[in-house]
Amino acid sequence: MFESPGFRKYLNNFSWLFVDRVVRMAMVLGTTVVVSRYLGVERIGQLNYALAIVSIAMVFTSLGANEVVSRDLVRHPERRDELMGSTFAIKLFGGIILNLGLLLYVFLKGLDQFTIMLVMITASAELLKWSTVIDNYFMAEVRGNVAAKVNIASTLFASGYKLLLVWMKAPLVWFAWGYFAETFSYTVGFLWVYHRNGLRYRDWRPTWRMVRYIMDQSWPMLVYGFALQAQLKVDQVMIKDILSRTLGESFANIELGQYSVAVKMLEAIAFLPVVVQLAVAPAIAKARVMDINLYHERLTNQYRLMFCLFLLTAIPMYLLSEWGIVLLYGEQFRESGILLSLFSFRLIFAFMGVAKGSFITNEGLFKFSLVTSVIGAVVSIAMNAWLIPVIGARGAIWASIASFLVSIFIVDLFTPSTRINFRLMMHGMSTFWKLRSVK
Repeated sequence: MFESPGFRKYLNNFSWLFVDRVVRMAMVLGTTVVVSRYLGVERIGQLNYALAIVSIAMVFTSLGANEVVSRDLVRHPERRDELMGSTFAIKLFGGIILNLGLLLYVFLKGLDQFTIMLVMITASAELLKWSTVIDNYFMAEVRGNVAAKVNIASTLFASGYKLLLVWMKAPLVWFAWGYFAETFSYTVGFLWVYHRNGLRYRDWRPTWRMVRYIMDQSWPMLVYGFALQAQLKVDQVMIKDILSRTLGESFANIELGQYSVAVKMLEAIAFLPVVVQLAVAPAIAKARVMDINLYHERLTNQYRLMFCLFLLTAIPMYLLSEWGIVLLYGEQFRESGILLSLFSFRLIFAFMGVAKGSFITNEGLFKFSLVTSVIGAVVSIAMNAWLIPVIGARGAIWASIASFLVSIFIVDLFTPSTRINFRLMMHGMSTFWKLRSVK
């Protein structure tokens, strides 16, 4: 099996995707440190407020179509040009709607002109996100090396752009263009490799029939994506909005700046459970077909593995975060280190949530997943509204912990089809020392 062409093809694809994530993470973190030290806490808060607003809305760029087109490019390669042309039309339309919607939102919200400019510059990049359809094509062809090279090159370009701005001592608004610069280079890169592989984007044929089919298939992913992004990003928007009203805009920007730096470091660690889950997913899926007991055993073992990785990651993170942040970012970001140490408690939900994806996928519980994401978003908003006025950014951390506790663990108790998964997760975490290799 290990010598078969098919195995080597998938191993090579996985290896490139892993290298892509690690290399880009290293470049982004290195650039973030330099940019943050230059801009300072308050201006970082201003910039991340704009990014958070756009991040919540960016699901409208794809309208949930990514998963559908990736699946159908594998199932129906003969429909490539119709699928890609229709997805291009959906994404371009979604980008236009996103920009118009955000323009209306920022004016109705009464934001100042500078913040409106930061939001709209960032949002303009979404007009180019149609190029992800080419990424979907190469992933469907199991050619992760192509996507990885373009991703790394675009991140390198964006990092170079931001470092040049630091060297030039540029104003904040030019850093907002950094997101557009990365997306622009990403688009140019994918158009170039698509043409280089003998393909032409001029052959794309959008049809109303295919657009309706994709939208009919993808709307649950749109709702799920919006709810998940709200659960992940609404805290940053609410920190700025709530604290601006009570303690002043300058204080709110500083608090958000500290919080956003901690979030960036947390996100850098989040790729680890995804890589692990991708590695064990085939064995779990195979067991689901072969033997239900073996399937449950492998799920339990995956939860054990994730809990062990959580302990290995969270304990050093809790103990060393403050020292590490001060070392990298400087004394002005000490509060970010304290916040990051508190974020270590949230890692359990990142690791177990990704692992739970194996159960959701193999049981086909996608509607359940959609409902849980909406519940998590509602809990997050409610808890943030309660805790941020009391304890500031630290309240946002505890609000996120409460929302993920509900959406990842507690909701499983309410349906017969998911109670078994709750028992498997609890058993895996409580017997983590029994971790053993997959049979």
